[in-house]
Parts: sequence; C-alpha cells; structure tokens
Amino acid sequence: MIDTEGCTTEVHDLHEFFAAWYRGEPVSFDRVEQALAPDFEMIAPDGRRLDRAAVLSSVREGRDARGDEGFEIEIRAVEPVAVAGEHAVLRYEEWQTADGEPDGRISTAVFRSASRTPNGVEWVTVHETRLDPPREGERE
Repeated sequence: MIDTEGCTTEVHDLHEFFAAWYRGEPVSFDRVEQALAPDFEMIAPDGRRLDRAAVLSSVREGRDARGDEGFEIEIRAVEPVAVAGEHAVLRYEEWQTADGEPDGRISTAVFRSASRTPNGVEWVTVHETRLDPPREGERE
C-alpha cells in the first residue's frame, strides 16, 4: 500500500526544490528528474498537456528566472482523495508569490510507489487549475 504521508512530503519537498531552482539557488536538477515517472504528464493551468520531457525542459530553462523577485511557493490544504494499492491521488493548493503578487492553483496529482525516489513515490500525472487571488479583506 502506498504511503500517503510520503506523498504529502513529496508535494512539499518538490515544491521547495522548484522555489530554490527558480531563485537560482544551488540545488541539483536530479531531484526533479528522480521524482517524475517515465510516463509522467501534466495538464497546465492553461489546458496544455505536457509530457515528462516538455516539463523537464521547461523547468531546466526556468533556472534563476525568479531570482530577484522574492519568489516563494506555499503549499496548502494537502488532502488524499483516493488510495488504491500502489497509487494515491492527492489534491493541494499551490500559491506562488513574486513581488508580493499571489498566483494560485489547485492541483490534483496521482502518485505511484517507487523505491528509487527520495520519498518512495513518483509523480504519474498532475492537473493544475488556476485559482483567483484572494480579494482585499478575504482570508487566504
């Protein structure tokens, strides 16, 4: 049975990698390569369907793209949606902030057990949908 705590840890850890990578901090690209399954695909907030190679290329090209913008990523409300054998589906909110401007998305991700990865799970697919930023006075 897949470990949903490992999945939750993976969500946080990989997004910490992304934040550091986009800020140009010294992190190894191997981290993201190990985490994404060979058959990984992503549905981006704009509806584009990206395979593993396209996602890795985009991440690689984005190195230090946010270095001087105070870029942060916050993960909120991680919850397991379904668990079956060696697979789990999790949903979470991802809030990126650059220059004080929030950019949110809600993501649904499928994980599979994989002993060769940092947290014992690999990303099989993720589907992101853009969220409206909180309005003035609303609770985030």
